[in-house]
Amino acid sequence: MTFFHKIRENLKDPKKKSITMLIIYGIFFIFVFILISNGNSTTYNYNEYIKEENINEITTYQYIYKINNNEVINEISGTYKDGEDIFNYNGLNYTKIDGIIYLNNNPVNNLDFDVDRYKYEKIELLMENSDSKTTYKDSNKIVYNINVNEYFTLLNEVNNCGVIDCTIIEIPVTVESDTYINHVIIDLSNYYGYKYNIEINYNSINAIEKISTN
Repeated sequence: MTFFHKIRENLKDPKKKSITMLIIYGIFFIFVFILISNGNSTTYNYNEYIKEENINEITTYQYIYKINNNEVINEISGTYKDGEDIFNYNGLNYTKIDGIIYLNNNPVNNLDFDVDRYKYEKIELLMENSDSKTTYKDSNKIVYNINVNEYFTLLNEVNNCGVIDCTIIEIPVTVESDTYINHVIIDLSNYYGYKYNIEINYNSINAIEKISTN
């Protein structure tokens, strides 16, 4: 006689029915308890995952941007920490705090370069929105191909895509990384029709304790 057949027989017997019902309820509550325990365990693991993800958040780094416009090179170097920047542009030292750029403690409203344009998170956006990528064997280099119109949109950069057809123009974004992204080359030559690229170096990622203008 199987277990379930015996249960059915006991339910028909008035003397055994009460005990059998108690056993059934006991099994049910044990099953519910196991489900609740597993649910709590899953939530705990998820929270630990989120905690681990936050550890890998990029909050500080040093950077150098080299913009090669038809062999005319412009260089910007600086340090970023938690939304603030100290950077050198055209031989002058600027700070950016709460979205406002200062030179010698005076607000600057007409700087012709957006220091946020090549932030670490912007490069991650380009990688995520690329149309295709080429990975090289035994190398930490990946070349991402992205539509130039998408590039300008993501980086909020002024362009002539209303005049020319940008939908057919793709540009390569070469990224080298180990634990973090450390070297990037954005080649806009296909768009400009002459040599134009941006070389980016990130270093001291998440290793800067404090930045100061003093």
